[in-house]
Amino acid sequence: MTLHNYIIHGAGGIGSVIAARLASAGKRVQLVARGAHLQALQRQGLKLIQNTVGTWDLPAEATADRLEVDQNTVVLLAMKTDDTFEAVSQHSSLYSDLPMVCCQNGVTNEEWLSTQGYKTYGCTVMVGAGIVEPGTVRHSGGTLLEIGCWPQGSDAVCEILVSDLVEGGMNASIDEQVVDGKWGKLVRNLANAYLALTNLSVQEASCEPEDRRFIADVNEEAANVLEAAAISARMVGKRNLREQITRLREPGYWATKEPVTDETRSYPSTWQDLMSQRGNVEVDHFNGAIVRLGEQHGVTTPLNRVLRDRCLSAAEQRLLPGTETAESLRSAAS
Repeated sequence: MTLHNYIIHGAGGIGSVIAARLASAGKRVQLVARGAHLQALQRQGLKLIQNTVGTWDLPAEATADRLEVDQNTVVLLAMKTDDTFEAVSQHSSLYSDLPMVCCQNGVTNEEWLSTQGYKTYGCTVMVGAGIVEPGTVRHSGGTLLEIGCWPQGSDAVCEILVSDLVEGGMNASIDEQVVDGKWGKLVRNLANAYLALTNLSVQEASCEPEDRRFIADVNEEAANVLEAAAISARMVGKRNLREQITRLREPGYWATKEPVTDETRSYPSTWQDLMSQRGNVEVDHFNGAIVRLGEQHGVTTPLNRVLRDRCLSAAEQRLLPGTETAESLRSAAS
């Protein structure tokens, strides 16, 4: 079976990078997007800048039933988690027999899709990207994609998708235990709310020891919860979660490897959501997942709880990044 017909459902920052790389490899790629971004895609094509450069004229529609779908189609989901349920339900008859690859953070998407009977695949994404203006996406860094059947194993869909992504220049590989990688990425995303609330870039988040200590304490709550729940979280890099926590608590100021400029400074998607005042954020699927697991297993998670609650409140009130400090968050948690 040849799978070279890809629908990127949710062609925002991450989805657009994946779409461009697959299209560069000569694969058939179609987009589902919305709003002004969709209008720009239809009018002038998809433009990428910085780490991926070029313009691609790809079919783009508001719903996939306006695209060409066949038995060789693979759907890559790249929308926000809270948008997944309505989007997939709207396309349930079209998507019912197609492979569904979750190129999203957290584990909610895979868990929900699998319970609904979809052919579910997980993808751990280590790519930074964001829409800078309708139709234009900045790929700020990272090309790592790890793909596997949910929750474990692999098949021909994984093999062909990985091959196509590698051909497009992505650092893609098969992950036979993708559930562990997705939990590891979820832990990494626990700091997103902190960066958004304190207005920190990804590059500068680890400079000050106060910021590192806060993130370490948030991660320690997660480590305690995951151990109680017997969940394995595989971290990117050589250190496991406990080792990373110890590393973050080392004293002193950490300078960035290279000077940070407006052109190179990047922010997590949660920061982007507050800055765009879109009204919602994904933190309930990151910090909230840890809070709920903690409640189930009798493990306290005050910092994750306050990050979730304050970030959700900031989004609802359309507050911009920078309303909190480490001190104010610790005070609220206590």
